[in-house]
Amino acid sequence: MLRQKNDPYAIKAAFFDAQAREAWAVKNSDPDEMKKFDRLFAVTGPLAGLRVLEPGCGIGRLTERLVAEVGRLGYIVAVDISPRMVAHARINLSDYEKVEIHLGPVEEIIGFENYFDVVICHQVFPHFEDQENALTKISNMLKPGGRIVISNFISSAEIKKMHSRAGSAVANDLMPPPQTMQTMIEQCGFEIEYWADDSDGYLLKANLI
Repeated sequence: MLRQKNDPYAIKAAFFDAQAREAWAVKNSDPDEMKKFDRLFAVTGPLAGLRVLEPGCGIGRLTERLVAEVGRLGYIVAVDISPRMVAHARINLSDYEKVEIHLGPVEEIIGFENYFDVVICHQVFPHFEDQENALTKISNMLKPGGRIVISNFISSAEIKKMHSRAGSAVANDLMPPPQTMQTMIEQCGFEIEYWADDSDGYLLKANLI
């Protein structure tokens, strides 16, 4: 999808294009990250046989783990705004039949109303240009009773520090303050089940009611 140069997502896409082969994007998981993945999957609950949406999939590091979690009866739709990230993800995941990858913001994905059981926003929620709009879109794509998991492997305070150092493209990409997040979540039809923001990262689970 060709985006206008002044489109905020075009600016962010260019930023992440430049990051597509950086160490953070391609590294193998160390023991600390493995522990954080374990916590993430403990909070998501069982995924076997479910339809999962993964916004901000990058090159597919989490996507590949999700393939194993959903099993042969599940299905994954992964999306990202970065053409280079998507290109690498399509190569990395080319052996998997139960995955489809889309280029673009999650807000612009069409054709999946009431389709997904789970949406996992891993390392991406701060980058949504309009977070409430993204949550509204996600709620429309979830089945009744579906769940959203919002995950970062660093805390909201560390996200703020990291993005302020990273440059103008993501300098203002932050997790909302707690009261703002709670209000957005509830206004979009969710009820929070789990919420942590600590040294192991930011992790929130909410169910569509």
